[in-house]
Amino acid sequence: MCPGGIIAPAATSPGEIVVNGWSPSKRNNPYANSGIVVSVEEKDWQAFRQHGPLAAMYFQQMVEQQAFEAGGGQLVAPAQRLVDFCENKGSASLPDCSYLPGIKTAALKKVLPAFIHQSLQEGFRMQGKKMKGYYTNEAVVVATESRTSSPVRIPRDQQLLSHPQISNLYPCGEGAGYAGGIVSAAMDGERVAMILAGITSS
Repeated sequence: MCPGGIIAPAATSPGEIVVNGWSPSKRNNPYANSGIVVSVEEKDWQAFRQHGPLAAMYFQQMVEQQAFEAGGGQLVAPAQRLVDFCENKGSASLPDCSYLPGIKTAALKKVLPAFIHQSLQEGFRMQGKKMKGYYTNEAVVVATESRTSSPVRIPRDQQLLSHPQISNLYPCGEGAGYAGGIVSAAMDGERVAMILAGITSS
């Protein structure tokens, strides 16, 4: 959860939408945001099994490309008011949002795989019963934050921090499996930068 947070574009390839949230150090932005995680299991990406070990990444790419299409391009993200999302209703308008490329009203049921859409609906309704004011149409669901900390760790030398088999490759941060958030990823990146600069820490 990012208090006083900002949603930012985080796609790594053309034709995809990926969003991510962060908080400025002062936490003084008028918005807040929170990534909501849904479990995805091996059976869920079987349609992409022809891609072998990369099947899950192709499944993820499919969702990101559908989000891009629903947003209409220019990194505009598809979005829906929270209660509308849970009740399968179209949102005639959207509240203000910190995502600077902008958001566009869309039926997220057409963007997200059915099991993810349904899990989110159930989760939002349950959270609304536990937290007063959470379940409201003043909140907006923005698609899609499709990347979390990697469950796979790319190997690296403990001292040199470089890959043991590929020269000049320095796996670091969340995507490589060496961090669990923005601060720890920054610290890990700093360690790699110091190694590359020939600086040893005491």
